[in-house]
Amino acid sequence: MTKPSIDLTFLKYNSNITDSDVFDNFLSLGFSQANESVEDVSAWHTAGGVILYVKSVFNTPSGIYGLGFFSDEPDGFQELEDPNGFSLTVAGEHAMESYLNDSFDRKNTVRSASELINFYGLVYNTPNLKETIDFYMANWNWQILEEEDNYVLLTSPNNRSIIKFVEAEKNAIQTAYVGVRDIKHLRSKLSFEDYNIVNPGKSKLNNYRLPAGFTESIINNYQLSIGGRNQNFAIEFCVKNALPNLDFIFSQRFAFNTLSQTNYEKFYKTPEQDLL
Repeated sequence: MTKPSIDLTFLKYNSNITDSDVFDNFLSLGFSQANESVEDVSAWHTAGGVILYVKSVFNTPSGIYGLGFFSDEPDGFQELEDPNGFSLTVAGEHAMESYLNDSFDRKNTVRSASELINFYGLVYNTPNLKETIDFYMANWNWQILEEEDNYVLLTSPNNRSIIKFVEAEKNAIQTAYVGVRDIKHLRSKLSFEDYNIVNPGKSKLNNYRLPAGFTESIINNYQLSIGGRNQNFAIEFCVKNALPNLDFIFSQRFAFNTLSQTNYEKFYKTPEQDLL
């Protein structure tokens, strides 16, 4: 039996009502509310092709509590939990349309232009590394892209979605990769907002064939980071707690179908690394 192929489509996010800045953050990142639930306190928020299902909660910390995937089975629909308790929704085109029509009231919003393209990657921390990977590979058609001692990269067959499973002390989906059209424009825009944007340090880029509009001085002046190979790479920056307990790595990719470990280590370097 052929396993269905799935791609990351949306994140499920708990928004604690005590986090007073969260809706300001939604607005400054370009999100608008697309529709609201007819059954509970939840809504869909979109920015370009980036989609968040947001649930207002009282006694639960803000953060990712689940994932939504698009399936290549048009009428397929699943709601289940993975081994670590994350809520999963897997739906084909027809099934998702029926679900939205039955469960949500659409709002009359005009979708504005956005630099954001989609969620294409995640960093999934778990102490149950093997069990978690086995679950995802047993149920759907994922391929191992890279395997190291403390992490494994899985990719969908079309390379549209990548999940980095990292061995850690607790379960958490803290980091999401967001594809963008113009990394310089977005970085400039967010400079005027009150965000914790990581400074990755200066880069020497002698080995990279940079695209038009980019030079080494531009990369460094915009505090961007580049990782990959000389012609295939990603230019990125990281915003810590772009939403409470959720970091965004904004990424403009140039024929690059993986996640840059070099950039990731710059964004999440330890104090000990700073001393080296």
